[in-house]
Amino acid sequence: MGKIKILDDSVSAKIAAGEVIERPASVVKELIENSIDAGSRHIFVEIENGGKSLIKVTDDGEGMEPDDVKLAFERHATSKISNLDDIFRINTLGFRGEALPSIASVSVLTVLTKTKKALIGTKCTLRGGVVEEFEETVAKKGCCVIVRDLFFNTPARLKFLKSSSRESSLIVDLISKYAIGHPDISFKLSVDGKAVLFTTGNGKLQEVIARIYGYDMAKDLIPIDKKFNFGHIFGYISPPKHTRGNRSWETFFVNGRLVKDKGLSSSLERAYRTLIPGDKFPIAFINIEIDSSLIDVNVHPAKTEIRFQSENEVLQALYETVRDGLFGTTLVPKEKLSFPKMSIPEQYSEAENESLLKEEYFTKIYGKIKNKMESPGENVENGNVEHKIVEQDGAKLKDIDRQEELQGNQAVDAQIENPALDVHFIKILGHLFKTYIVVQGDKEFYLIDQHAAHERILFERYSEGLNSREISQELVYPVTLKLTFEEIDFVEENEDLIRKMGFDFEIFGKDTLLIRAVPYLLNKPVQPESLREAIDELKESGELRWRSREKFLASMACHTAIKAGDDLSIDEMQELLNQLKKTKNPYSCPHGRPTMISITLYELEKKFKRING
Repeated sequence: MGKIKILDDSVSAKIAAGEVIERPASVVKELIENSIDAGSRHIFVEIENGGKSLIKVTDDGEGMEPDDVKLAFERHATSKISNLDDIFRINTLGFRGEALPSIASVSVLTVLTKTKKALIGTKCTLRGGVVEEFEETVAKKGCCVIVRDLFFNTPARLKFLKSSSRESSLIVDLISKYAIGHPDISFKLSVDGKAVLFTTGNGKLQEVIARIYGYDMAKDLIPIDKKFNFGHIFGYISPPKHTRGNRSWETFFVNGRLVKDKGLSSSLERAYRTLIPGDKFPIAFINIEIDSSLIDVNVHPAKTEIRFQSENEVLQALYETVRDGLFGTTLVPKEKLSFPKMSIPEQYSEAENESLLKEEYFTKIYGKIKNKMESPGENVENGNVEHKIVEQDGAKLKDIDRQEELQGNQAVDAQIENPALDVHFIKILGHLFKTYIVVQGDKEFYLIDQHAAHERILFERYSEGLNSREISQELVYPVTLKLTFEEIDFVEENEDLIRKMGFDFEIFGKDTLLIRAVPYLLNKPVQPESLREAIDELKESGELRWRSREKFLASMACHTAIKAGDDLSIDEMQELLNQLKKTKNPYSCPHGRPTMISITLYELEKKFKRING
């Protein structure tokens, strides 16, 4: 007897479902695409337990007739195409006829639907792809699909899902993007009974972006709009001052379809070359309209990948459109001399509002923060920056005047001894390029990278000193950070860890973090934005998903450490070396870069031809 067998229908259905339905977000994607294709103006999504327990999508589209409901759950049954040629001129998001039967085969699915002309609606319930109930029912115009117990009959796939909060985050991100791609449709999302997203559907793209990603960023976006030989590119891009640490805010729609395309991302980033740092990425919400016969969307069952017939022309058109948008706008950052007004969360009482607005959060243009005691009635003069220093653990901190106390290359003794640090520092000679500390040793001298050294110090301090309360500096004017649902979720899960680092904050709603205090390190407070930058870095590397404690600590150490280009006084350099000598591994930063190099007297004398060699 031969080895080859024809698989049972139930088995083959589950295998096929695995190509389309990878996780709860895949279900949501397929259902809202069906709603969009049905001409819906309002789409309401409800999920529970990250979509594992419940996914409910309700729309006001055209609905289905009873006969169509029966056919909708047959594999490859679709109203979108009728022959092979139609595949090459698809104008709908769905077309393969796989989504509903795939979802039904791995869940308990109920659909309630009614057309505008029908007097009564239809209810159909399937369990594992088998119809259990089919009857008339009272229903509103449109369609409501309820998916329960996803992957109940494929437990192996259920085990591969992430935590409920992570799965919810993916769904929030997905619907946020579809709301941007279809601003004329009102989207509403509820997570575990809590409304987390709502758009009006008034067609105003910039308003949708503001609702999802924040007004401050949205108002600075640069509009782009350009037609090319066989298409049209339009949307919004960020000025160079707004960047992210990963590509998560690069959003592309082709004929209303959310796509992931390395070529599009590469062309976008090429347009920003030399305008933003190499490790940063632009923010973009770009729509491409193109003749449907010139693209192939039948590349993958998930339908997120496409092929352009004239790819080079499309990519070049995108590059030129973005470049024209950038250079048609004034890119010089405008410094505001007046202090910005803070948006007060609704949760504050009037008394708290007044107290928050009494003082401002001052920073100098170059980010150097100076601390000076202010007596009643004293004014800010000569650009000096004033901050209120708070006390923790009862330890009194002296206010530090950050004016340079020593000028020139004054050398001071650097008495540093450490069993782990097998070097002998004699004196600090100076500061090279505001990046490297030059230290004389015994017949050699050392160049210490101030950023890498401070990274190592902070990483070990964060790793080992988290049981003791860190010294913080209170901001006299709290700072708000607009974060995504996923980022807020990460902050909530790591709240104790972040607070022990020296941050004091509150979470408001689904997307706002109010920072009241920041760590006070090496005689200055860190920038509040460093927390978001660290989270961005984790998202880019994929570590945010895994909640890696060590990666997060390394990222925070990097973003809160002093930077290359920061001017340090002799005392500050001395303190940095004193702290470095106490670390367990003073030779490299948490990312593996060296903290110091040495050049021997012998090598110098060879270069000056004082000796032969």
